[in-house]
Amino acid sequence: MKPGQSEFQVIVESLRTISETQELHGKMLIALVHALDGPGSGESELVTVLNDISVALKYQCQSAEALNDRLKNLPALMMHTLEAELPRILDEGL
Repeated sequence: MKPGQSEFQVIVESLRTISETQELHGKMLIALVHALDGPGSGESELVTVLNDISVALKYQCQSAEALNDRLKNLPALMMHTLEAELPRILDEGL
């Protein structure tokens, strides 16, 4: 984290970077599809690389889905925590 930067700013900046990276990956995949339209040499190597990309994308998709599930549960978890801890905090005069 940079000096003077809040955690929220770090999260926003990180998500922006992820979005930009995904956009770049999309452009790269489009270029690969166009490259596959024509004849070429080294096709078996290309197939291997495309399989590697497929595996990586599936893993990223699973990670994004897991994060989404956690974010969906966050409001309920926060409410539960507040319900459990707020009376104690108020009793302590904090």
